[in-house]
Amino acid sequence: MKFLETIRLTAYEVEYIDQRQAKPRTIRRETVVLDSDRLAALERLGMRPAGYIMQQFEREGYTVANIRRGESINARVDLSALWDETQQEIKAEQFTALAARLNEKLGGGSDADA
Repeated sequence: MKFLETIRLTAYEVEYIDQRQAKPRTIRRETVVLDSDRLAALERLGMRPAGYIMQQFEREGYTVANIRRGESINARVDLSALWDETQQEIKAEQFTALAARLNEKLGGGSDADA
């Protein structure tokens, strides 16, 4: 049985500069997507989406030059498929972490073989 959820997504085009980069600095572009629940929460907090996005970029050390609101779309999500996909990703992450720990225990000093 399929359980479908419709979520509303709104894209924002962000132009930003990495101040740590040597001059002349490149203006980079990134698309940030917010869902309707996050937008509603921001509204309840009295924040505008552009202000929130700017805050997040500045926290990472970037200077935002421009934010433009893009399209909004409705996306249908199959919750069962999303659940299965997420479980597979979690198992893959756990396997990778386990393999890294085993590698460290068994021969993290493989440089001695060289």
